This record gives sequence, structure tokens and C-alpha cells, in this order.
Amino acid sequence: MVFYFTGTGNSRFIAERVAEILGEKAIDISTYIKENKYGDFKEEGAYVFVAPCYVSAPARAMMDFIKNSSFPRGIKAYFLITAAVYMGSSPAYCKKMAKKKGFQYMGTENIVMPQNYLTYFKTKEIEENIGIVKSAIPEIDKFGNKINEGQMLTDKKIKFLEVPFTELVCIIYYNLFMKTKQFCVSGDCISCGKCVRECPYGNISLKDGKPVWGKKCTHCMACINRCPKTAIEYGKMSIGKPRYPGPNEVLKMDK
Repeated sequence: MVFYFTGTGNSRFIAERVAEILGEKAIDISTYIKENKYGDFKEEGAYVFVAPCYVSAPARAMMDFIKNSSFPRGIKAYFLITAAVYMGSSPAYCKKMAKKKGFQYMGTENIVMPQNYLTYFKTKEIEENIGIVKSAIPEIDKFGNKINEGQMLTDKKIKFLEVPFTELVCIIYYNLFMKTKQFCVSGDCISCGKCVRECPYGNISLKDGKPVWGKKCTHCMACINRCPKTAIEYGKMSIGKPRYPGPNEVLKMDK
């Protein structure tokens, strides 16, 4: 089984490609998150968890889903983490979770995908993102084939004190920086509701035809990147920065 959590589509792109290699179906965990439910899974065999790296750790949404869902003990657990550069302490988090759940830990791999966190980082133009996605495809296929053959994935070595430092930064960041107050919408909004549909937490609603953000946000940046009119901003930090609508979308723009 292949599970994924995604904002702009990087993890979905990987999960669907790996699922095709395995002859499986990729499962979007946002369907559980929106209903405030967790899974009760009975199938034996290999399980693949695909998620973005947030603050040098796997997205909390995925880790909470694994923690609170029920899985058969002893399943082979593979983790694929998307990041613009590197996945930080993610292998340590994944290994710890696998041990806690009674999984057979099969490793964690990093797959470089385009940056979408345009609030605090620079985002790239479409042409560069096309190249990044194309470069990721053989890596995705390589890991998918290794999983299909039951092979271990190779873990990145974690530096001394890297995990406790990441834990501290995560606490600060999730509590102080992952806020919705600065999301705003311009007059270019056409009230299409795409931001509402794209939010994996169901945290956005339309009021008088304009998006309104609730408090449950993980800064996945789906709303701001996938708005068809570039009508959403995050204060002044996103103004003028290129949007990243997702891997499938940029590949369609390849000339």
C-alpha cells in the first residue's frame, strides 16, 4: 500500500509513480484528515509512506496518521521524503515511528523536488522546475523498483545532536510560524473555490465568494501556489515570487 500527504503535488507524483510500479493504488491521507479519522488497515506486505519534509522532519500530518492508524505488526515500512534540498533528520523520525508501531523498518530516501514554500524561501521559474522534476523521475523509479524487489533503502547518516535540534525547531516553528493570519486575497480572485478543494486540511472556506482561512494549517502552500489567478499572497513575503503549481502541471508546460 502507498500512502501520501501532499500540498502542491510532489508527494502525490512520487506516490502514484511508485504505486504503478508496485501494482498498487496511491492513497491520499487528506481524505482521512478532513474527516478527522484514521485508518484500520489489515493488508500484509509492504507499506510505502510518502511525505514532504517540513523543518527537517517528515510532515507532522503523515506522522500523526501513522501513529494513530492501525496496521498489521511486522509489515515492511518504506519512507520516501520530498525536499527542495535535503530531508534533514527525517530518517531518525521514520525509524523511531516504525519501531513504535512494530514495523520492519526498510529505510528512508530523499527525493529532490521543486521548492513550494514561497513564504520564507525563494522559488524557481517554471523552466528550472521542469528540470528538477525530470531529474527526479529516474530516482523515483529506482526506489520504486527496490521496494518492489523487497530491498532495503539507504538511510542518510544523522549528525550528532541533529535530532534534538530539529525537535526544538519544530516545536517553535509549528507553534509560532505556521499561522494563517497573513494569508490574503486580491481583487483578482474569481471565487472559483480551487483553494477550498486543494486544502488537505479542509481549512479554507468561501465567505462572500472570497477564501477565509481557519486555524488548522500546516503551510503546505497548496492554496497560494495552485490559485489559477495568483490572487493569494502571504503578507508581503510571497509578492513577486514564482508559483509552483505542481509537477504534472509544470511538465505540461515543457516546450
